[in-house]
Amino acid sequence: MLLSRAVQALMLGAAGLLLASLARGQVPGSQAEPPSPVNIEIMVGYVSAQPGPIDPRLAGLSSMLGREFKFQTMRVVEIRQLSLPLRQMGQVDMPSGHWVSVEPEEITDRGVRMGVEVQGMLRTHLHIPSGNQVVIGAYSYEQGRLVVRLVPTYVIPAAPPEGPLPGR
Repeated sequence: MLLSRAVQALMLGAAGLLLASLARGQVPGSQAEPPSPVNIEIMVGYVSAQPGPIDPRLAGLSSMLGREFKFQTMRVVEIRQLSLPLRQMGQVDMPSGHWVSVEPEEITDRGVRMGVEVQGMLRTHLHIPSGNQVVIGAYSYEQGRLVVRLVPTYVIPAAPPEGPLPGR
């Protein structure tokens, strides 16, 4: 069966569009948006058994750590807000001369899977639900110890629509 040149051109053009969209990783007609960045609050704190004040910004952390550690001083050294796209690393320097780095890798039903490294001490991957915190004990510093608190917040990407797209 012979096809007219117009039909052949139309079919060839449709095939070209399909190949171009597949090369970009998109399904024709889909509105794939990049995921929102992961906002990560990184707090570097100082804890010590030496008498001193407990920073009111750390009241929740103080009660949580107080069950495990005996300390009388707790202060914020630095709080940084990072907004990172997936697979991009961010880093915060600590007063000990070391650094902590974080890299959100993917968002799953268990939380954001994040690579975390405390220079020379720890390298791991964690799943942290949005708004939850992870606290990591770090280096000795002055007469106490540094701690790092990570709190990621993010938007869970919407599932792609199933079935035919509306209006088609």
